[in-house]
Amino acid sequence: MAAADPAVALALDDVVWVLGSFCALNQKPFDPPLLVGQYAPPYTTESLIRMARALGFRIQGTHCDSENLGTLTLPCIALLKTPQETPAEAAADATPNSAPDETVPTQGATESAGADSASPEPAGASARPALLIQVTDTAVTLFEAGTNVPVTWPLAQFAARTNGRVFQLARAATLLKDPDDALARTRPFGFWWFIPELLRHKRVWREVLGASLVIQLLALAIPLFTQVIIDRVITHHAESTLIVIGVGMGMFLLFSAVLSWVRQYLVLHTGNRVDAVLGAAVFEHILKLPLGYFAHRPTGVITTRLHGVETIREFVAGAAVTLILDLPFLVIFVAIMLYYSVVLTLIALVLIGLVVGISLVIAPIFRQRLNEQYLLGARNQAFATEYIAGVETVKSLQMEPTVNARYRDYWAQFLRSGFEARQIANTYNVVANGLEQALSLVILIYGAYYVMNGTSFTVGMLVAFQMFAARLSQPMLRLVGLWQQFQEARLAVARLGDVMNAPPEPYTVVPSRQRSRAGAIAMEGVSFRYGDDRPFLYENFDVRIAPGQVVAVTGPSGCGKSTLTKLLQGFYHPTAGTIRIDGTDIRHLAANDLRQDLGVVPQETILFAGTLYDNLLLARPQATFDEIVQAAKMAEIHAVIEQLPEGYQTEIGERGVGLSGGQKQRLAIARALLKKPKILIFDEATSNLDQETAEHFAQTINQLKGQVTMLFIAHGLPKTLHVDVVVTLGSKADAVPPEDAAEGSATPHLVRATV
Repeated sequence: MAAADPAVALALDDVVWVLGSFCALNQKPFDPPLLVGQYAPPYTTESLIRMARALGFRIQGTHCDSENLGTLTLPCIALLKTPQETPAEAAADATPNSAPDETVPTQGATESAGADSASPEPAGASARPALLIQVTDTAVTLFEAGTNVPVTWPLAQFAARTNGRVFQLARAATLLKDPDDALARTRPFGFWWFIPELLRHKRVWREVLGASLVIQLLALAIPLFTQVIIDRVITHHAESTLIVIGVGMGMFLLFSAVLSWVRQYLVLHTGNRVDAVLGAAVFEHILKLPLGYFAHRPTGVITTRLHGVETIREFVAGAAVTLILDLPFLVIFVAIMLYYSVVLTLIALVLIGLVVGISLVIAPIFRQRLNEQYLLGARNQAFATEYIAGVETVKSLQMEPTVNARYRDYWAQFLRSGFEARQIANTYNVVANGLEQALSLVILIYGAYYVMNGTSFTVGMLVAFQMFAARLSQPMLRLVGLWQQFQEARLAVARLGDVMNAPPEPYTVVPSRQRSRAGAIAMEGVSFRYGDDRPFLYENFDVRIAPGQVVAVTGPSGCGKSTLTKLLQGFYHPTAGTIRIDGTDIRHLAANDLRQDLGVVPQETILFAGTLYDNLLLARPQATFDEIVQAAKMAEIHAVIEQLPEGYQTEIGERGVGLSGGQKQRLAIARALLKKPKILIFDEATSNLDQETAEHFAQTINQLKGQVTMLFIAHGLPKTLHVDVVVTLGSKADAVPPEDAAEGSATPHLVRATV
């Protein structure tokens, strides 16, 4: 699709249908829920492009008309206007293809993208995709999305129904496997990471280069005109010539100013587009990093490093680009200056060289100060983020004076470091500007000496040379200023590299193995500890949970109950042993494939700023409002929401500010139920509920028994909850029927683990 083409809204089911059809035609596995789970609504042609690429297709959008229709690579996707007629009228206009055996295989085409119900079409959807399979001189044959019978339309009808855009897909080439993995090793994050995105805008950079060429040529003209005015016009009192030259110089200056504005606009606009792509890529990478990465880094430090994208982009796509485009013209300026005077040119180059030398000496000191300032700033950000998030605890314990004193101390250190860095930069700028002024003075004195000694060097030549020297020194001084920006960008690259070089969890939209998705869990000989210097939470832990069973996990604090949920979700991997879900080792599953079937209510409920509806929808963005209401009813929170003035559109603060602990917990339960998972994990999910609500919720959950595997991790369980097995963690872990656990009978151990 051309960059100028606006994104067109598409229905999710239509997108799934066409992509499933292409996967079937190319014998590629296709799992609609796995694909859709990685892309949030609204769904547009941009979503179609990203999904197709994720599935391993090359996709190119183009415009089609009667002239190039026959040149398309078939099959391809054509976008049809949203029909304004009834289905019966559309069927009457379409002529079924006479070939009865010509049907398109549609993997998952009839499956809903959600768990049980089709997602709603986007409001105002303006196109429907169709699979174009044949083009003749008079007609086209296609499959409309969601159908298995081809239709043939006359070209005139097709032209009237299509919006003129098609997408051609081809299977991406598969590279040969490198036995030494030498080619597979990716280079560490650096400035090169921005180059591919910059090269996508070659046309813009060509226009910028053209503008730079014209600007520099105009810059050559001004000194030459000045020389002519001084040496010829003033000497001969040619007033009419002076007017003509003056008007010409004014037009040149105006044209140069306009071109400079256009050039800077193109650079800034392109930089913005680069920021949009790369900033989103960095954040996406952060979200795919394993949980262990965040456990060892404060949130404030990570968010500070996110700003590095803009710093690097400003250097790579801003000042650096314009300076690099201007530098080649310095050769022209030096050549002209040598033509005027070799001695004066050498003097100018020596003084400019001094400026460059000073910058090289100051650079390491400046970089060290910048690094120190960055570290102190990141510490301030992390400190403020942590204590503002825990402001309730701060106020409850009257920690304000202590926290305020520490922050003042941190802030003073940050300001002191920043002052030292600015002082270094200020000292350098004063020296560089002083040398620039010395350059003008030396040229003026030596030039005047040449003029007074009766050489061919004229006053006009002296003034022109002075202007050429200024044009030469400006890029060199900008180069020195750019050196400082380079130090900041280099530091940002190093900090951001800590994020981008960290290996992410595996994610996929292409299924790699058949999954029964029944909800069976098996832990075989599992041992785990958080580090080599930490004690084992489990050793030789064995348990088998059949699909549909309700299992209660109990034990004293610190015995590893919550850690068990993190192991099942793949946040951490066992030190030894294996965890299998439906017979598959979870280490062989992509993170999204594993967690797709898990619904988890964590011990600490986290809600996000926004509406109640938005928070619930995060669990499954394709869910309908009725499904959200049903999940809320099961979690015993629907009645509470209905009593609020704005209902599901009620705004809540960050981390659920404005709601009670029980309300937040029930919203978390509704969010987990909305996923319609095969395995539900409740980590102290009823700890904030009153006894009556907990018992009522247990009765609702009992209705899911046999359909969903459930793990209840708690110190105490609702009495009405029907539990099949109780796993007790402690110095010895037992899995026994609940009635035996209540009686304390000596049932043979099914699970043994040492804490």
